[in-house]
Amino acid sequence: MMARVDCLATVFVEDIPEQLEDGVLYVSRQCHVALHNCACGCGEEVSTPLVATEYDFVMEDEGASIWPSIGNHDFPCGSHYIIKRGRIHWAGKMSREQIEAGRAYDRLLKRGAQPKGLGAILAWFKRLWIKFIG
Repeated sequence: MMARVDCLATVFVEDIPEQLEDGVLYVSRQCHVALHNCACGCGEEVSTPLVATEYDFVMEDEGASIWPSIGNHDFPCGSHYIIKRGRIHWAGKMSREQIEAGRAYDRLLKRGAQPKGLGAILAWFKRLWIKFIG
C-alpha cells in the first residue's frame, strides 16, 4: 500500500499514460476523462468521466476541482473524498443505502428526467456549489 495523498497536481495530457503516478491528476480534454491513483494509497486507478451527467471539472490557479465527490465504493478501500482546488477533502464512508440512492439519482439524470423532491434539492445545491465555491 502506498502513502495516502492530501493533494493532487494537475497534468493535462492528450494520451493517458500507461502508469499513473501517485499525487497526480491526469486530465485529457480530448477523451473527456480525469484519472488518478486513489488518494488513500491503495493503488487503484480512479477514472472520472468529464461529461455533464458524470463529473464537473474546474481548473483554478490553486488547482483542479472535481464535483461530485469521488466515491470508490467498489474498491476494497471504500474511500470517499472531494477534490477541491487540488486538495483532497476526506468524506465519510457512505452506507449501502446512500450509495444505491446516489446511483439511482445518477441513472435518473442520465435518462434526462427532471429530478423531483430530494433529487431536485440536491441538483439545486450542486449548481449552487459549482457557481459559488467552484
